[in-house]
Amino acid sequence: MSVSLKQRLRGDLALTLARTFTARAIAALGALGLMVVVGRLHGPAGVGVLALAQSFLLGAGLLSKSGMDNALMRYVGQDPDSHEVMRYFAWAVKRAMLSAFPVAFLLLLLRGYFESLFSSAGLAEMLIGVSLAVPFYVFGYLLSGFFKGVRKSATACLMENGAIALYAGGILWGGMQFAPEISESLLMVGYAYLTAAILVAFQGGLQLWLWCRKQTWYLHNAESDVVSRSQAVEKKQFFLTSRAFFAATFAGFMQNVLAVMLAGWLLISADLGLFKTSQQIGMLIAFILLVINAIFPPRFASLYHNGNMKGLSRLARLGAALGAVVAMPLVLVCLFFPVWVLGWFGSGFEGAAPLLRIIAVAQLVNVSTGSVGFLLNMTGHERLMRNIALTCNALGLGAFFVLISMLGAVGAAMALAFVLVCQNLVALFFVWRRLGIWTLPGPNVFALLGIRPAPLS
Repeated sequence: MSVSLKQRLRGDLALTLARTFTARAIAALGALGLMVVVGRLHGPAGVGVLALAQSFLLGAGLLSKSGMDNALMRYVGQDPDSHEVMRYFAWAVKRAMLSAFPVAFLLLLLRGYFESLFSSAGLAEMLIGVSLAVPFYVFGYLLSGFFKGVRKSATACLMENGAIALYAGGILWGGMQFAPEISESLLMVGYAYLTAAILVAFQGGLQLWLWCRKQTWYLHNAESDVVSRSQAVEKKQFFLTSRAFFAATFAGFMQNVLAVMLAGWLLISADLGLFKTSQQIGMLIAFILLVINAIFPPRFASLYHNGNMKGLSRLARLGAALGAVVAMPLVLVCLFFPVWVLGWFGSGFEGAAPLLRIIAVAQLVNVSTGSVGFLLNMTGHERLMRNIALTCNALGLGAFFVLISMLGAVGAAMALAFVLVCQNLVALFFVWRRLGIWTLPGPNVFALLGIRPAPLS
């Protein structure tokens, strides 16, 4: 590869990182901003109700998209110039919507039961808008997977939950300024989420149409004009891969949905609000990893597909080092000034300081290991990553139950930290064993212990 070509590729990557960093930062701040607005309107108890409603939305979304967003990212990313990419997208949308609408209806129908089950006053009101948002929420995530595959990672970031929360927070903030008596209702939080999900889905659909209009196969309306670098994926293979990814995302379902629901069942709404606030601030620490995961995985798939293991290793180590450097200042702020950080949410959140410190340290480990999960997923080891995630999150659920019963909200933070650290360290081990790649900044501990990578098959 010529020097000029390498420089151009590095320049393209740097530009993509800058754009995606900005987009992801906006989305991360939007998600945090929604918590701030709800916290100032309704206090920790209101944030607790929002946490439960968001867990229902996330759970419905994960079940409906069934890993197809990641399958899109993988197969579209292997050959983004092929006309087949729209076929993959159509398969995903049809299958996802067949699940999204019934799930949304069921959530709407059972909202009163869920409010009674979790003893969370106002949850039924909020779930009206949240349940209706499910199909739009799912469509946004499918668009995100597609745009990651075609190397438009900044656009992809604005199709996900952070952007929806950004719009929802803006709607509620506007209500605070111009109609405070209306915005004080938890019902309006749900409707703000619905409006935001519709806006994001419409925006994404428009951007997809604009992208298609620039493609050669669209302009000439001739599939034969497109030279594909790889064989098209069959529908059966696409859905087999999506199911493998779904099993891995089911681990996320356990961590972000079942764990929050378990915490909501065991904790009062105010304590759940403290835990959720700390978790959301922790996501701000990890947002650089979300940026990297929006850009690097399609490149991982391409490099591995072309047999460029040295390039794959360099890219993976670059992502981990970049994440650690960017995350460190935020971690230090959370460790030494947690009360100041929590003060942005209003009064009553100071009790979350020890929770925030615990989660901040765990997120530093999460970021510093890099994209180990996607390294396995994008190199044909998605079943291994599924098993790692399921095992660690199953242990985590047990930890949630035991530690919350013993320590309350602090126990919830400790259980979340356990899941993050355990899953990433186990995945790091198998990235070294299967791919011969060490991502964690610093000496390779496994090599020092005499553990060698297995020969590549």
